Amino acid sequence: MGIRSARAGLLLALLPVCAQAVSFRTAIVRTPDQPDPVEAHAARILAERLSELGGLPVRVEREGQPSPVQTGELLILLGTAENHRALAALVADEKPFRDPEGFVLKTFAGAGGVTLAARGVDRRGVLYAAGEILRQADASGRQLELPVPLEVRSAPAFEIRGTQIGQSGVALQKAKVRRWTERERQRKLEDYVLAGLNTVQVNAHQGGDAFYHFARAMGLQTMEHYGPNAGSGPAEWLASESIGRQGYLCPSVPAAREALLKRCDATFRAAAPLDYVVFVGGDGGGCECDRCLPYGRVFIRLCEDMAAIVRHYHPRTEFFITNQKFSNESDQAVLAYLQERPRPWLRALSYGPGSDAMTWQPGHRQNHRMDLFRYPGFGPPDRYLKELLRQLPPRHDIVFYNELTHWRYAQNAYLQAYPRADKNGDQPPHWNHFLYERMPDQALTMVFDRLTFFAWPRYYHWFFNQALRYGIGDVTHSSGTQDHFNQWMWQRLLWSPQRGVEEVVREYARTWFGPEAAPAMADAIFQLEENLEEKRAQPIDKKPGIDRYYQLVREAGARMPASRMRTSWLWREYLQKAALDLHIKRQVTRQKALQTRIEERIRAARRGGDPDGAIGEALAWLAEREESPEMRRLREQAERLGEESNQLYGVRSEGIFQLEHDFIGLGWLKRQLERARAVSAEERDELLGMIVDYENPGEGGFYDNAGTFNPAPRMVHGYPYDFGQPLTPGMIWEGNRPSQRSMHYTQDEDQGVTLRYRGLDPHAAYRIRFTLVRPHYQERYRTHMNQKSQTIRADGMVLAADLEVPELMSDFFTFDVPREATRDGELEIRFERAADVARGSRVEREIWRNTGGWGTILSEAWLMKKRQP
Repeated sequence: MGIRSARAGLLLALLPVCAQAVSFRTAIVRTPDQPDPVEAHAARILAERLSELGGLPVRVEREGQPSPVQTGELLILLGTAENHRALAALVADEKPFRDPEGFVLKTFAGAGGVTLAARGVDRRGVLYAAGEILRQADASGRQLELPVPLEVRSAPAFEIRGTQIGQSGVALQKAKVRRWTERERQRKLEDYVLAGLNTVQVNAHQGGDAFYHFARAMGLQTMEHYGPNAGSGPAEWLASESIGRQGYLCPSVPAAREALLKRCDATFRAAAPLDYVVFVGGDGGGCECDRCLPYGRVFIRLCEDMAAIVRHYHPRTEFFITNQKFSNESDQAVLAYLQERPRPWLRALSYGPGSDAMTWQPGHRQNHRMDLFRYPGFGPPDRYLKELLRQLPPRHDIVFYNELTHWRYAQNAYLQAYPRADKNGDQPPHWNHFLYERMPDQALTMVFDRLTFFAWPRYYHWFFNQALRYGIGDVTHSSGTQDHFNQWMWQRLLWSPQRGVEEVVREYARTWFGPEAAPAMADAIFQLEENLEEKRAQPIDKKPGIDRYYQLVREAGARMPASRMRTSWLWREYLQKAALDLHIKRQVTRQKALQTRIEERIRAARRGGDPDGAIGEALAWLAEREESPEMRRLREQAERLGEESNQLYGVRSEGIFQLEHDFIGLGWLKRQLERARAVSAEERDELLGMIVDYENPGEGGFYDNAGTFNPAPRMVHGYPYDFGQPLTPGMIWEGNRPSQRSMHYTQDEDQGVTLRYRGLDPHAAYRIRFTLVRPHYQERYRTHMNQKSQTIRADGMVLAADLEVPELMSDFFTFDVPREATRDGELEIRFERAADVARGSRVEREIWRNTGGWGTILSEAWLMKKRQP
């Protein structure tokens, strides 16, 4: 009908006639004689973007020097009624609309053609009016189309709507993109402003940089994150940071605290004005030492003193604090401080990665509010936020710092491994597993960085509606441009939270790709979200959605007008992702076919003789692997698109440079064949038998695969290993089979990984085989890791003492089980950590745990009956 409301409770009268698309050859954007700087920016952006849509001429003029409106021209009166005489006269009889940051769009027909009144309630409202014009308009064939009549009254639902703007280290280093110009960074900010953003994270140090001043000229609110205990000094000042990062001081050391206050004074004395300062509690930061227990008590008082310093120089600044990675005790210390007496200096508590006391997230909150799982209502993340609001004094709000930028191993991402026990031994209750059962596709994980291009409409829409109802807004964490859809959708939901996900995706697709391409692109975005998830019954080589996504994006491209296609770096990013995913699917398919071919050849050789010939043939096949013609075409297409998107806007998929992988463990297969060639006939048959029937423990035997969500029914103690960090290339040799790459582990508890067997033959002899491997740690974590070996016991009897676990490349370890251990029909296999592992102080153990320390570790186990002589 040409009428929209973007805010609940905002009523509009329906116009008596249906809107039709009216075409214009050009447009005039008419501003006040003395436009406010924000109005001037809005006019410039609107004219630039309308012209870019179809290459049609658009001019900006002042109302005091109007040019005649020609037939086929659209006149846009843009500004506030207080500053624009002609606009005020046109809307004089309109119903008042005063919601902050709101706007009204309305078309008026007259003898001179169509006039579009674009009135902002205030100066930022003018920016958002320009954004709505661009969402409503379309241009192709050097014509501008607009629905007429058109009437929109809209205002934002949330007070704070923001994000970060910049290029990531992954983009610059792994995707090898060029650096943005200052104007390109500004344009990215404009994109999100047009969607509804009003706050941006900046660097205000030393008076602010060019980006800071541009944001202020746009009338935006500015925010800076500040680490209260970040600093340097002598060794006795240093903090025990929760994941072992350097560059932080202990606020409980008086001299260090004084140094931190002096640093704050120097920083903000020279800083440009800020609307908000966020004092960061952790990730990184904080101190785990005994003097700081609980750190929240030390932190909040340090923040109070720092707020007084900042207010001395910037009286209007408001303050938020984060509780990232706090313990329950730290949370309660902060809440008790706020409840003790009025604390007018603090505006809000900021909820970000590691804040939620009911979810087990990467980054490792130390403990969890298990009491909130009793009658949990809607559960996490809803229930914890409800509890925070219950305990916060009414003067304080919740504001968000949600992380939408990583597709795996992050706050709202695929967590990548089932949660380990916290320091109290607690894990999520069974009904809460759905958050952790979402896993990233294993093959895609090997190619794409955690900062890769992706879109998650349905999951993020669900999370928004679970969490944001408790806050006043969000300034999301963003590490680049790979999260383009997620950040754009978040701004639209902060403006209008009750919109359905399908509507938001359709609007995004229409805005960025045009109405002709929008249906296919909307379907593609939903399909992409499905493709990213690991489906145990449907591995990537069986996913039809990979092909469908590729076809949908290509179809959308074919429908895009040439004027959009020439400059659409974004469509090129979607198609790069499609071509690379399809290349990976074809690569996995070929590797599995090769594995099957080798298995069939070895199986036939074991039946009919000539194992040496079969081994030689199989090794030759493994050496001949290369791309198929289709895979080469897909790779070259992605490379070409990457060059174009980099030239257009400094964006490209890092996956282009990381395509070659052993997805299924062909490296292990090669190693097994080489071993078989070098041993006796009896040993050779056993090694070849593992190739053709890997998991089979033989009659009366048992096999357990100890990775995440793998079948390990005999596993009674331990949990899937989460590495303490994103699983990065080089941590585990990818030539290992998938079942060898993942493992169960324990941390600093006395009981190690434990397997329990029942129903054994009391008259049989058994042997047990283990697959063991340990990861290679990133440099910043290695100093905390001394674990290399473990002891293995069978019903208390030592099978292996201080057995060294191989690094990177897994191996098998086989032991005879003492007959007395199985004579009762049962067997317990228990692993023990080495005597010097996780034995230090509480602080040392917690940092060790938080950075992925393992006490015992196991990938696979076969309990097998021994052959009778």
